[in-house]
Amino acid sequence: MKKLRLISLILVCVMLSGCTLVVKDPEVDGARIVITVNGEEMNKKAFMEELNANIEMQKKLEVFYQSYGMQAPAVSEEEIRDTTIDDIVRNTVLKQKAAKLQLDVLSEEDIKQLEKDTENSWNNIKNGMKSRFFAETELEGDELEKALEEKAIAEGYSKEEENDRFKNTLIMDKLRQEAIKDVSVTAEEIKAEYDSFVARDEALAKENPNEYGRALMNRQTNYYAPAGYRMVKQILVKFLEENQTEIDTARGVLSDKENAFTQAESAYNANEEALKEEGLSPEEIQELNDKKAELKKALETAEDEKSQAEDDLETALEKGYAAINEKAQGIYDRLVEGEDFDTLAQEYNEDTGMPQEGYAVRKGFDDFDIAFMDAAMGLKNIGDVSMPAKGMYGFYIVYYSADVKEGAIELAKVQEDIKADLLKKKQDETYENAVKSWTDESEIIIDKEAIID
Repeated sequence: MKKLRLISLILVCVMLSGCTLVVKDPEVDGARIVITVNGEEMNKKAFMEELNANIEMQKKLEVFYQSYGMQAPAVSEEEIRDTTIDDIVRNTVLKQKAAKLQLDVLSEEDIKQLEKDTENSWNNIKNGMKSRFFAETELEGDELEKALEEKAIAEGYSKEEENDRFKNTLIMDKLRQEAIKDVSVTAEEIKAEYDSFVARDEALAKENPNEYGRALMNRQTNYYAPAGYRMVKQILVKFLEENQTEIDTARGVLSDKENAFTQAESAYNANEEALKEEGLSPEEIQELNDKKAELKKALETAEDEKSQAEDDLETALEKGYAAINEKAQGIYDRLVEGEDFDTLAQEYNEDTGMPQEGYAVRKGFDDFDIAFMDAAMGLKNIGDVSMPAKGMYGFYIVYYSADVKEGAIELAKVQEDIKADLLKKKQDETYENAVKSWTDESEIIIDKEAIID
């Protein structure tokens, strides 16, 4: 009787526990069909391999961000799963469409290019293995080649997968070209885009004229120039490296001393304000007066140290200027004698970031060293050159190259760029609309319950 009761109790527990005691067969579970696109099926095992690869990629991305002290955008596993589903469906639809259009049939030229790309990629992978794992190896020839291939395979690479990747890219490019082959841009569309850019930049110029100079400095096209701008170029003669190091050190010391002075001044002023408060006891007044003497002494010391740091920086700067003065003066003399500025700039200019057409500047433009701006705005006529001006980085020799005409940039100067941008935008929209249409026409079945289960 006791044994019967025990068996009954076990049966009740099993019934109450529901499915928790049911163990899934991995092979059976992995064989379940979870995505079907126009009859083409993907089982759960294949899906989970792609999902896990994407999850692992996200983890690597997070590690990469952390290595630079940043936090990667938060992405949940549910979001990764949904993205994986969408990508699989999209890629399957595209492959089916390409096959239907016979775009997956490669020409001899395509095959040769595919073989070349695959071979180059595989060699790059092996070279990567060599630098990472065989930098000091004594292996060579066929023995080294074999070791590199084995290591590449062990790291998850394969030549076949590289070939498949390039082949898929080639086919997808053909499909895209087929979808966008009739896309074009009209002159009216170009003009409308141009007018919108002009209106935008004219409004920006009225709000802040300095934005025009900043745009050109960053090699960006600006469609409306406010009044007062001129174009200037420079030959920068930089401090020698050893002098620059000394100057940077002196600047760092001065910055620290300025901060210390500011803190000492704030402490002294706070104590002065405290002495003005009403209702202080004689003891409190005495304590504040005693503290005042200490703070005053600290303030005087901080001021002396700041003054000394300023003198040290000035000494370092003068030493730096003296070391390059002959070179800068020699360049200036050659310019005065009539030598071409651009030719000398190509030889001597150490401002590697200067745009080819130079810088756009105006009165009140404050993005440059004041010494550079004073030299640039001090020039009276186009073609004038400034004497070497002492600046933050060395000597500036500035050339007044042109005036900037107020108003909109000529359409002819930007027409091709606008056309290219518009065409790219229209092609992208056309292709994405085509993909959506192909997807909407497809019979797609997604078994999310089986995926999550």
